Amino acid sequence: MNEITLDRPISASGRKLQRRGEESRRKILDATLVLIARLGLHGVTHRAIAAEAGVPLSLTTYFFSGMNDLIGQAFDHFVQVAAPDNGALRHQLSEYLDGFSAEQLLHDPAIRQQVCAHVTSLLADFVQDQTASQSVGLAVGLNFMTQYRLDPPLRAKVVSYRASLVAGITELAGRVGSAQPETDASLVLGVIHRVQFECINLPTAKPENLLQAEIGRMLALVFRLV
Repeated sequence: MNEITLDRPISASGRKLQRRGEESRRKILDATLVLIARLGLHGVTHRAIAAEAGVPLSLTTYFFSGMNDLIGQAFDHFVQVAAPDNGALRHQLSEYLDGFSAEQLLHDPAIRQQVCAHVTSLLADFVQDQTASQSVGLAVGLNFMTQYRLDPPLRAKVVSYRASLVAGITELAGRVGSAQPETDASLVLGVIHRVQFECINLPTAKPENLLQAEIGRMLALVFRLV
C-alpha cells in the first residue's frame, strides 16, 4: 500500500500567493497603526483601514475575525516594532552602569550624581529621537497605554507590555539604590509617557533643557539625591 502524506511541498505559485497574503496582512496592520495614531482606537473602521492600506475591503475581514482581533494583532505588531528600540535603550543603560561597582553606585555621592546626569541625558535624547523620527509609533503606544475602554484580551496584552517596561526600569532603579524600585520605575515611566505626549502634541517642541530638567528631577528622587 502506498504511503499517504499530507505534507506536500508548496508550489512556486502557492508560495507567491502566500507572500502576497503576508504583504497584504502587513499593510493592513501598518495602516491600522497609522489610523490609531491619527484617529485614536475608537476612530478606526474597516473601510478606513482598507483605504489607508490600499487593499480591498474584504481583506480586512479575511485575515481577521473582527475589529477586536485586528486591533489586537496590530498591537502585537506594534510591540514587535518597538521592542528593538526599547531593548537597545535598556542595554545601553545597563552597560553604562556596569562600568561602576555596586559600592560606587550605592554609596559614592559624586558617582551617583554623575550617573544620574548621564542617565537623564540618555533618556532625554531617546525621547527627542523618537519624537523626531517615530512620532506615529509614540502616538500609537500612548493610545494603547492610556485607553480605558479596551477589549479584555487586548487589555491583558497592554498590561503585560507595560509591566515589561516597568520591569526593565525596576532592575536599573534597584542597582542605584532605590528604596522602592518598582514604585519608582512606574513613576519614571509615567513621567516619560507624559513628556512623550507633550512632545508630539504641543505646537512647539519642548526645549531640551526643560525636557532634561523634568526627567532629571524624577531620576534625582530615584537616586535619593534630593
